[in-house]
Amino acid sequence: MKYLLVAACLIPVALLGAEPSAFGAGNIESDAPYGLTESEQYILKNKKRLENIKKETRMQDNKVESIRERMDGLQTVIEGLSVKSHQNRLALEALGGELSNDGDNSLKAKIEQNHEDIVKLKEALRGLSEMLDTIHNNYLTKDDYNLLVDEVNDLKQSLATTLKSSKRSKTPLSSMSSQTVAQKAQAFFDKKYYTDAIRYYEHLIKKNYKPAYAYYMIGEMNFRRKKYKEALSYFKESASRYDKAKYMPILMLHSAISMEKMGDGDNAQSFYSAIVAKYPNSNEAKEAEKRMR
Repeated sequence: MKYLLVAACLIPVALLGAEPSAFGAGNIESDAPYGLTESEQYILKNKKRLENIKKETRMQDNKVESIRERMDGLQTVIEGLSVKSHQNRLALEALGGELSNDGDNSLKAKIEQNHEDIVKLKEALRGLSEMLDTIHNNYLTKDDYNLLVDEVNDLKQSLATTLKSSKRSKTPLSSMSSQTVAQKAQAFFDKKYYTDAIRYYEHLIKKNYKPAYAYYMIGEMNFRRKKYKEALSYFKESASRYDKAKYMPILMLHSAISMEKMGDGDNAQSFYSAIVAKYPNSNEAKEAEKRMR
């Protein structure tokens, strides 16, 4: 029994260290990314745009290749008919008056038919050429696509530069001591002014002033707003920085509830079990027991 209790107490740290799937926030490579910063959302938006352009470009290339094949086929047929028409004209000239009127008219009719066929095929070829021009005018060329990629990369670099510059620029918060900012952040939280509170706690994170607690508080506010994905990303960061904090029971409970809300029941149950094992006398353990299957 003693060994089971020790093992159970180690579950929370093991779970946090293993980064359960519900804690995978901030990964733009994920099929369903969440918990992204503003800059990551911007990058993801442009990444999706580029993927769509890639698909359109591939479709364009396939259409162009198909049209070119049809044009090559028509060109071959036209050349064959042109040769036949020329041969028929030469034959008609060589025969001169040797043929009867019926034979002469028959050969002339063949020549005229060949000529009409050539005219029709040339019109079809012209139509395909116009279609090819339309595709080139309405879709991106490879050079245009590469230029767009360069522009997006430039925008990403510009955004990164702007963010660095904004960090260096002075704001009203920068004139306060970190302790004062922390007090004001807590006051905003108590009044449920979450937007202001989050801004103040983010400033404390940048200043590296009790960052574990700041991450926890931002997670709490996202949890109360039912933004469970965002809440999990902040809870995870808080726990990774300091897993012995007095708020760990509620952090774990709200993490488990967030997982459950997101459909990750298995990880949620693991967290509920860990809470009961490590904090058996806490209110959070009682709540976890109610939610255990």
